[in-house]
Amino acid sequence: MFLEKGYLAGKKHKILIGFDLRDTTSQISFCYPDEGEPETVSGAEGEERYDFPTAVARRPGVNHWSCGQEAVKLAEDGGVLVSGLLTLALEGGEVKVGEETFDPVALLALFIRQSLSLLGTDFTPGQAEVLTITVEELDQRTAQVLEQAALLMQLPMTCILLQSYAESFYQYMIHQPRELWMGQAFACEYEGDGLKTYRMECNRRTTPIVALIAEKEYPDWEREDVGLLRILEESCRGRVISSAFLVGRGFEGDWYQESLRYLCRGRRVFRGNNLYSKGACYGAREKRMPGEVGKAHVYLGKDTLKANLGMRVLRGGVESYYALLDAGMSWHEAEKQCEFYLESGNSFSIQITPLTGKESREVEIILNDLPPRSERATRIQMRLSMESEQDVSITLEDLGFGEIYPATHRIWHEELRLSD
Repeated sequence: MFLEKGYLAGKKHKILIGFDLRDTTSQISFCYPDEGEPETVSGAEGEERYDFPTAVARRPGVNHWSCGQEAVKLAEDGGVLVSGLLTLALEGGEVKVGEETFDPVALLALFIRQSLSLLGTDFTPGQAEVLTITVEELDQRTAQVLEQAALLMQLPMTCILLQSYAESFYQYMIHQPRELWMGQAFACEYEGDGLKTYRMECNRRTTPIVALIAEKEYPDWEREDVGLLRILEESCRGRVISSAFLVGRGFEGDWYQESLRYLCRGRRVFRGNNLYSKGACYGAREKRMPGEVGKAHVYLGKDTLKANLGMRVLRGGVESYYALLDAGMSWHEAEKQCEFYLESGNSFSIQITPLTGKESREVEIILNDLPPRSERATRIQMRLSMESEQDVSITLEDLGFGEIYPATHRIWHEELRLSD
């Protein structure tokens, strides 16, 4: 059984959920849309333990599934355990459980859905105004798998957000007191295997302020105080680090006293393992109802759009800028559909404005074989989506101009590279 009463007992209003999903363990935090700090739920009844195993188990002979810690207990009583669910879903294929086979994405969806019961036995997915799933790396394949899982959970895609750990770190930091990130903010993650660092720096000379996060991995580092100290000195040397966060179960115990003493010199230092799930909650709130700090900053990470895309258009005879895609949004969520009239001829331009310091440029799109027409007498439907953080896919369709110039419904496909 999961928590009999739970965190939301008797409460039916919408919540924002941050789900930290990794291959070994997962974690859930939640908050309300317009108030309060995120709270992290316990992964097991009566215990102060946030993490729970990323696993499901099936009771032999019956269609009964458990997840998390309950799955481990069921496996101890003879059930069939399936762990490493994220990797299985990314690899595809089928998973054998007893004498039957299952779609690994369906098992991942089952795990996420059942795990939400940790919020309370009366919780329903419909109470989730936004469910933000955060993972270490958010590439195209991972985004695709998580979106498929959301569909199997019968959640609308408008309810689902995806974030990398780097973005969750950013979202967590900008919702902390400003003195913690006036300089650079640093996070060191250690879960018992490789070590990874995140360093957030804000360029306050730009508008909006650009936040960048440098990531570095140490897969074969020496798990000793002296090894950690060497990494910390390398990461902090010559930089003004306002705060540092030690994240993960690997930092339990007192094996790194010299490293801790070094890190505490002139810096605020925190230790815990629920930074990412809380950052996912803050990200959900920020994207639902942007705050002043969020509006003033834009995060440019590996999985975000690093340039604004737009067009110069005439509105009421006055030229203005029409935004298509905004820098800072996750590239896998970036899409736009609009209609416009060609001013003349068979071409128009898209303006690309990088937020990385490079010059703006315009790219001309030519619609070959478009029938000749009068000025402003061709209506075009345009759909934009991202194939990667650098590649924009554009589909255009000729809608004509009423009965005067009938639509040909001719289709053009263009691929636009953001970096020249």
